Parts: sequence; C-alpha cells; structure tokens
Amino acid sequence: MTIRRRLLSAPSSAQRLLSTSAHTRYQHVLYLGEVLGYRAEQRFAPFPRAWVDAVGGAADVDHGVRWRCAAGGPNHALLAYTLLDVPLAARSARRVSEDVVIPGKVGVEEEGQEGEVLEEAGGRKAASSWPSKVYSIGRNTHAQLGLGFASQEATRGMVTGDLSGSCGVSAVVAGGTFSIVITQEATTSNISVFGNDTLGQIGSSAAETSTTLDPYDVSTRLAGSDAPQLRLLPLPKRVEVGGGGWTVKSSAAGVDHTLLLLEREINGYAVQRVVSAGLNADGQLGVTPSGSASVPISPLLSRAFQSVPLALTPTPSGTAGDKIVSVVCGADTSYALTAASDLWVWGNSEYGQTLCGTHDRLAAPQRIANPLPAAYAAHTIHTPTVPRIKTLVGGGAFAGILDTQGRVWVVGHTAPFAESAHDDTLRLVQGLPSVERLFAGLEYLVATCADEVYVWGVLPRSVSRTPVEVPTRVHLNVPRTPRQVWLDQNPRAKRKQREEGDGEKGGRVSVQAAACTRDHVLLVLDDGVGPDVWAECVQPPADKGTDITL
Repeated sequence: MTIRRRLLSAPSSAQRLLSTSAHTRYQHVLYLGEVLGYRAEQRFAPFPRAWVDAVGGAADVDHGVRWRCAAGGPNHALLAYTLLDVPLAARSARRVSEDVVIPGKVGVEEEGQEGEVLEEAGGRKAASSWPSKVYSIGRNTHAQLGLGFASQEATRGMVTGDLSGSCGVSAVVAGGTFSIVITQEATTSNISVFGNDTLGQIGSSAAETSTTLDPYDVSTRLAGSDAPQLRLLPLPKRVEVGGGGWTVKSSAAGVDHTLLLLEREINGYAVQRVVSAGLNADGQLGVTPSGSASVPISPLLSRAFQSVPLALTPTPSGTAGDKIVSVVCGADTSYALTAASDLWVWGNSEYGQTLCGTHDRLAAPQRIANPLPAAYAAHTIHTPTVPRIKTLVGGGAFAGILDTQGRVWVVGHTAPFAESAHDDTLRLVQGLPSVERLFAGLEYLVATCADEVYVWGVLPRSVSRTPVEVPTRVHLNVPRTPRQVWLDQNPRAKRKQREEGDGEKGGRVSVQAAACTRDHVLLVLDDGVGPDVWAECVQPPADKGTDITL
C-alpha cells in the first residue's frame, strides 16, 4: 500500500502589500494540522473568529483583543489574550462575554469614557487595565483545558475561574495533562494551575503518598481507603510558591513535571530561585542529593514546589551578571539557561540530550559551559564574536538551540529515521536561512524567519505520516482582514483611505508565539502593519454594501 505524503509546497517569494495603516501591527492566528476535525494539511490556514465566538468570546472580539502568549503540550494548547484598553468601536459600550468569568479589574465604559489606566510601581503603565482570558483547545481527558470538567472528546472553551492580575496574563504553560497560567501584578505573580495533579505535576497539594510497603506506589488515598485516586483539578487553583512576593520570570513543563524561575528584589539585588514539582523518576526535579544511586530514586515525586539546589548568587538589580534567564523542560529532562549561555542540566540523559554524555539519569544539576564555541570549532565555522544561546527548547528526548547568529543546533534523539539513534554532541541543522524563532513539540521542531516557517521531525499525523528528515518550508500566506476584503470591494473608500495617508504599505512579518502539539501547530503572527490587535477584530462598516456602480 502506498502512503501518500502530504507536504508542504514552497510559497511564492512575492509579498502581498496590505491596505492599512503602517504604524503598528495586525495579529493573525494560523494553524497547521488537525484542529477538532478541521484540517490544514499543506499550508497554514487562518484560525477563524467563529471558534472564539462559539465559546462566548464574540463581545471580546468586537471590543478588540490582543494575543499575548501561547503554549502547547502533547495533546492540548493554550492561547491567552488581553482586551484593548479602548474599544475599537469607541461609540459602543463594552459588553461582557456571556458565561465567562471576568478576571481582573473591570469597569464598563460609557459613551465617550475611556477605560482606567493602571500604573505599576514607579509610574510605568501597566500592560492593560482590561482583563486577560485564556482560550484552551484539544484533548480534555484530565481536565487540562480548565473548563470545569473532564471529557474523552477533544473540545475547546475559555478557561473558567479567577485569573486575576492587574497586568494580565504573562505566560501560559501546557504540560502532559495539566496547565498553568501566570498572571502579573505590579511586583508579584499569581500562579493558577489546573488539570492532572495525581503525581504532583502542578504542586497544588501536600497530600501524603501511599503508606503501603511498595516504594513505587505513589498514589493518593482517601481517608480510610486503600484505593488509589486520580487527582484532577477541573478549575484554576491559586498556588503560593516560596511564601509570596516572587515574580515568575520563566516557566516550563514536561510530561509530568514543572519548573518555575522565581525572582524578587531585596536591598537592590535580584535574588533568584528555581523550583520544581511533579514526578522525579529520572531526576528531573533536581532535588535528589548528588551521587545518589537509590532505586527507586528518592524522592520519587514532590506534590509541592521545592527549590532546586543551584549555586545562584544575588546580582545587582538591572545587571545580567550570572543570572538565569529561562528554564526549559524536555519530556523528562530539565534545563536552566544563564545570561552567559552556560547551562544547568538534570534529569533524563539516555540520549545525551543534556550535553553531559549518555546516562540513565542525572539526579542532581550539573553546570556546563557555553557549548557553542566548541560546536563552531568542530564544524569549522569561523566567527569574530563568541556565539551565544538565544533560545533553548526541549522535546521528548532532544534539545534544540538557536544561537545569536541565526543557526540552529540539536542534540539527543532527534532523528528516529536515521541510522544513528542519538548523539550527545551538538549537530548543526543544515538547509535553514538565518532563523529568528525556534519552537519544539514533543517530536518535531519549528523554525521561523519573517514569513518563512520550516518544520522537521515526526510532524502532526494529518500533515505527514512519515518522519520529515530535513527542514521543509510550509506554505504560509498572511490573511487579509475583513476590512481589507471590504475595501477591495469598495474602491472609492479605498482610494479615500490612500489619500488620507493610509495607503498600501508593506510590513515585516514575524512570529510572536507558537503552540506545538501532536495534532497541530498554532502560530501567532505579526504582519508588520495595522494596529496591534487581532485582525479578526477589524470589521468593515456595518450595514454598508459595495460602492461599485454597475
């Protein structure tokens, strides 16, 4: 039987000029793969407004929304947006979406009245005085969509519950079967968790583990019962980490564990902590004493966030010093990237994905120097400056690095179709232009440069049924806004717009965020023109037809 391979024609190099203002940007959400039965197999397709309207978001879209961040787990994705401070239709009062809990501080605008502008400490303007919301989509077997229930069918909806934070959502995290939403106050962060916490993945409980003699049995138990329990949180629950007063600077999740990078200012110094929770079977929590060889590993899991013992020195506020800039998770591996491009690594290293050699596990964090100078020398690449790590991503059993010169490197089990199953040294990915952004799913990578998107690995099944061995460009067209389509049908209005200085001017396309699941890839795209708002919010004038005279 012949398997038909669906991929990925190269787009035309000619760029379409957009008819709109050139000062700020329109956002577009695109998808590749299968989303709830809808398929885009050979090119990215627009994420329709109807999918947001269907879950009670129509009033928000009419008001105007700005997409803030995205995250993808193996089977579900999260997209966060913030309502604009001033509605697009200034004459109409803002309507609240039905059946959606409105987090944060909200006031209904009257005609001609502007929304309250919040200020952070020091007089800086907050990101938005309007609420943020999180749209979740995908499988909901463990209530990881935050809709108040679990279901066997894939679905979509708005995360329901209190996601308060005066500065809106700053990050979303999608793990194996759980989710985390970070909202920001003026000087602190709020951490809301939901989904599967059976193994302590989201650190919401200090429940005792089983008292049986089986050291591998870590199931929760009800009082007076010996039956193991599945612990699910169908609605967001606020979790306090470190006693409060900390800002979450970075967050990441693997299949069954979570990492958070916390920071606070004390007497003019920035103090950092990395905390972890969840399963520790491969040492991915980093809390096991160095040299421990106990089987099973101790502790086997942690139901509350614990500090990872990293040698971190407070640095003067406003300086980089030796600070950690991000934390990253593979499936069962953990990474912390420093400002100097050094790495702290721990957890599963069966395929060398930690850059510390091939080991069953690294129970305690190990520090390694910036690996890029050695990789450049091994590949005979000459550069006048020291290459540094711009982005680090983790997959199932591999890691990817985007360096400051636009090159992409991989390490670990990245090619299940190749003769060599894995490699514990950095390998340069050939055939890519200078890359700007790098993202990873559990089994594939996505690299972007302006409006060019490249994918390789084991892609979503609806895109390719066989592994894609080399970076392959996916066709992508920047969609037109509903108003742009209307202007094409109304040449007089279009001509008037040009005369007023809002003519067709091209913009530089860039990818702002991505969510990579086993079923699809979601991209949040900035087209370089138009206001900084989702393009689907920009509608043509109501009750006006075409001005074409036949």
